[in-house]
Amino acid sequence: MQISQALGSMSLAEADLVRRSSAKYSGRRDLDRLRGKFLQASGMMGLTDAQREETWMMVEKFAGFGFCKAHAATYADISYRMAFLKTHHTAEFLAAMCSAGAGFYHVSAYVEEAKRWGIEVRLPSVNHSRMEYTAETGEDGRRALRVGLMQVKGLRVETITAIPRAREEGGAFRSLEDFLQRVPVECDEIESLIKCGAFDEMSNEVCKMTRPEMLWRWNLLQTADKGARVRAAVPMGTGPAFLPALFPTEEESGQTRMSVPQYTLEQKLRYEREILEVCVSGHPLDFLPRNGEVWSDELPSLRGKRVSLCGWVVTHRHVGTKNYRNMMFVTLEDQRGVYEVVLFPNAYDRYGGLVYEIRTMRVTGRVEQDGQINGEKLEALRK
Repeated sequence: MQISQALGSMSLAEADLVRRSSAKYSGRRDLDRLRGKFLQASGMMGLTDAQREETWMMVEKFAGFGFCKAHAATYADISYRMAFLKTHHTAEFLAAMCSAGAGFYHVSAYVEEAKRWGIEVRLPSVNHSRMEYTAETGEDGRRALRVGLMQVKGLRVETITAIPRAREEGGAFRSLEDFLQRVPVECDEIESLIKCGAFDEMSNEVCKMTRPEMLWRWNLLQTADKGARVRAAVPMGTGPAFLPALFPTEEESGQTRMSVPQYTLEQKLRYEREILEVCVSGHPLDFLPRNGEVWSDELPSLRGKRVSLCGWVVTHRHVGTKNYRNMMFVTLEDQRGVYEVVLFPNAYDRYGGLVYEIRTMRVTGRVEQDGQINGEKLEALRK
């Protein structure tokens, strides 16, 4: 902009128009007009025809995509700091990324990245989780990533803050009844917490139940509540006086217990996807069929070849071309890594809609030299 102003005798508004016109595929008429003005003004300053053309080409090219030094240096500094933290404090770094909702990818991509780095990912827990993601140390001394209560869909802010506060005041929760007595909570919140595994780490092993058993117990308590007609007069979590009316003692709880098997791993993953939007117990592709597809970490050795991969859509970006057609960049992952597929206009017209409909798919295409896949075909993967 300063060059356009100094050599081309342009106002700041016109110089900014040069920048905007060069950066987009529109405004060509304005750019041609400003080019003529720049060449005429710079000629009056003594520049030769070759010098004027070269200077204009440099201005136009830089305006298309250029960083000033301060901007580039700032990004370089941030990149270095983040690379250092990810290398030396991986669990803490990923916990901060997940909590902040920062970065280009969905939080599920950072959870899978933690697994690939050998960090144990732990389900949210009413006895251990805080609002945000946290880093923990396991019994073997290895670092772990604890999913925060903020990740539980449908959980109110009041409930999220009440759970750790109740732990600080009265210690760890010993049973479902103990939790209900101490934390004001809605019915759907309890069901979500049970289904996603937030009660799996109860400290009282005597009262430890499978998730279906705890759901059954919760429904039993609701039935008793409705029969007593207590809820209309006294809300949950109002204190010890409320406990005898609805909640049997722990000894009585053991007598009214139905034996129900734990969820299968596939069921756990389904509830985790629905409630947490991240898969802690496994990967979404674990139960889908494979038929000779390559893995993402094999792509560097397959440049120039046509391959097929299974993938879970992490994110996608739709862009327009100069000819007003559509294309898309799709980022996918499998159990071993992340890769990117480019759907050029012809492929987008045939398969682009599938990206909006389903997240598990088989990708067929050619591996380019930069590691991207030139997508030729997408197929929905279903069990």
